[in-house]
Amino acid sequence: MKGTVNPFEPWRPVEARIPPPLHAGRPWRPSPPPPARAAVEELPSVEPVHPSSRNKPPERPKRPQGQGGQPSARRTPVSQLSASVVLGVLGFLCPLCLAGLLKGLGETHYFRVIVTLSAIAVSFWAAWRRDWFTRLRWIAIGLALAGLSAWFVPTLRGVSLWSAYRRVEELRALPPGDVAEYQRGAAARRTLVEEFPSFAADVSTAEQAWLRRTVDEAVENADRQSKNDPHAALAHLQQLEKDLSRLEHFASVRNELESARRRTLEACAKAVRREAGELLGKKP
Repeated sequence: MKGTVNPFEPWRPVEARIPPPLHAGRPWRPSPPPPARAAVEELPSVEPVHPSSRNKPPERPKRPQGQGGQPSARRTPVSQLSASVVLGVLGFLCPLCLAGLLKGLGETHYFRVIVTLSAIAVSFWAAWRRDWFTRLRWIAIGLALAGLSAWFVPTLRGVSLWSAYRRVEELRALPPGDVAEYQRGAAARRTLVEEFPSFAADVSTAEQAWLRRTVDEAVENADRQSKNDPHAALAHLQQLEKDLSRLEHFASVRNELESARRRTLEACAKAVRREAGELLGKKP
């Protein structure tokens, strides 16, 4: 130990009791501090960064790979519980939706409803446990397949939604006066209305429109033909009235046909009187 230890103050260091030497010419100035001890060079606590790797982004931690190169994901009890709840809700709602659809549409729609719901279920199953982009893609594919199934898959009686719209458009484009074609498609139209009751108004409107076009065209032709050959015009009107009287909406056009037939009869009577006058005016 340097210096002498004071027995009465052994805890005080010896260097603290020795006053620093004063400068003889400038006693008011404190003496310069003692030279600092050489600092021990410490090793850096962090690893040095290589200059070439300063601008590189930090690498993401890799997921542990399972069998087949697929990432092995551990499902927590909370995720397992939520998946079970979702599957239970879907398993409870799907039969209810199926029963509601069959009750509203009919038992003949069983096959097309099953195909539509199967397309949606397969797409949701394929999107399970995948990233969001893949999920959205599979859901879009499933909805597209469900729409195609609902549009083109027929019922048990062979009527699809696409064929229903096509049947209505064909009736609207049916030329007037074609009674044979109209009667040929009557059974198909009845089946269409039975399978899809929402088309009843469209089918009825299209049938009445065709009857109106047919009668208007027949009346116009009869009025034009009455000037030259009223007997042929009358025969055509009588045949048309006989053919249309067996149709469902004939009552809506009966008055127009009756008026046209009366006018044609008057034209026939005038033609007969004219011919009789010509015959009576001639000498035997």
